[in-house]
Amino acid sequence: MRRAKHLIQIEGRSILSRAAGALLGSSAEEVVVVLAPGDREGVSALGALELRGVRVVFAESPDEGRAASVRAGVRATAPGAAGLLIALADQPFLEAADFDALIRAFGAGAGGIVHAAYAGERGTPVLFAARYREELLALRGREGGRVVILRHPGEVCAVALDPARGRDLDRPEDLLVSRSMQRTLSIIKPDAIAAGKLGGILQHIEDAGLRIVAMRMLHLTPERAQEFYAVHRERPFYQGLVAFMSSGPVVVSVLEGPDAIAHYRTVMGATNPEEAEAGTIRKLYATDVERNACHGSDGPETAEEEIAFFF
Repeated sequence: MRRAKHLIQIEGRSILSRAAGALLGSSAEEVVVVLAPGDREGVSALGALELRGVRVVFAESPDEGRAASVRAGVRATAPGAAGLLIALADQPFLEAADFDALIRAFGAGAGGIVHAAYAGERGTPVLFAARYREELLALRGREGGRVVILRHPGEVCAVALDPARGRDLDRPEDLLVSRSMQRTLSIIKPDAIAAGKLGGILQHIEDAGLRIVAMRMLHLTPERAQEFYAVHRERPFYQGLVAFMSSGPVVVSVLEGPDAIAHYRTVMGATNPEEAEAGTIRKLYATDVERNACHGSDGPETAEEEIAFFF
């Protein structure tokens, strides 16, 4: 029998214990863990955290779905709580500081519903103001907090968190994938857009096994192009690069996949299309070294900075 996902071990601790421990280290006033009825393994997995203030309650119905867990957690919290933060055990890499970022935004009046965002995509955890308590208690079946969010779009605020820490683990094998999973930035440059190659390049990217998790078209101003390429400011090609990148629309996207940074650079091909291997994006669509169709981050730190620049 496959082991329950909240019992998956990372460095000797269950993901349930890691998630609850991070919440306990945050500024949240109380931490309630909702388990399936009779889940003694889950209780054991928490270990000493129960002694430090984590409270365990059981879902109201084992067969109903996520709504039963939400209702049990909401009912267990203090009636006078200003907000209700809903987090998932299968996001074990989130840290106390991530939860605190949501709590600070909520306390500053950013919105009645504050959720995490990863490279522009809505995600969990989600913090609901106390005024949504009854709506959360009215959830049924597989309904989750998303239903409440959709009812109140004007009350929603996003807080950007690190996608690497926000990754969820649904199965034990996901842990192996997560260790190599990365996100990288792609820019399809003005030459490729003007030549009508956007569709072909996007298809090429997806055929290579990279998932497009965020995408937008924009026109860089010279100032924004200068800022993005500031690392090349002293290079002789800098002014020409800035002029080219601000000459027309570009499409920026966040790509995800195992070892995505190196993989996408292989998919793009060499900077000079004459030197690029057959079948790569630059061999197929680029004109020359400058008008070479696409850009990709060259390392983890660069990818993080470049994604944050656009998203």
